[in-house]
Amino acid sequence: FMIGDGGSPDPKAHIFFYRSTDSGRSWKIQGRLLYQPDLKADPVGDKRDGFGEPASIILADGSVLCVARTTDGVGIGPMYAAWSSDLGKTWSRPKAIAPNGVLPRLLRLENGVLVLSSGRPGVQLRFSADGKGRKWTKPYELVPVTSKDFNADTCGYTSMLATGPDRFLIVNSHFKHVIGPGQTRKAIMVREVVVRRQ
Repeated sequence: FMIGDGGSPDPKAHIFFYRSTDSGRSWKIQGRLLYQPDLKADPVGDKRDGFGEPASIILADGSVLCVARTTDGVGIGPMYAAWSSDLGKTWSRPKAIAPNGVLPRLLRLENGVLVLSSGRPGVQLRFSADGKGRKWTKPYELVPVTSKDFNADTCGYTSMLATGPDRFLIVNSHFKHVIGPGQTRKAIMVREVVVRRQ
């Protein structure tokens, strides 16, 4: 939370970016990405806590992309993206890029494709073919949503690891993984995804 001029914390959660020039011994604030809700994409955006669980990545052109969640106690909220061309000192106005998503994760493959994973409800994968993150595919659903309770099927948290120039592993939970007729178990799923450019 940011402390205002009067000494009180701002009620909204913003994202702070830090930089170290001494191998992590000390850190200074490089810049801030302020919570600015898009009320067309999220009519209750002004009631939310702000941004949470940011993911950032340096793109091929040296700019930085940040994606953050807004889902909170108010309910499911959109994920936002913003871009910086000066290593996080200043940022574009945040743009809602998906109607839901917690703990976004970003991965840049050697073939130039940018991958975004997120979840809740379900688990989704999105791809940006040009590697800039301004246009994304429709979501690929990895965990079926079976309930209006958005915590019923998965925690929605993921992790990704590149295993080659056009492939990666994704890990996620699945609370209702079928192991036999009428039998389900909580499971941690690991699968390889191959992304080939057309």
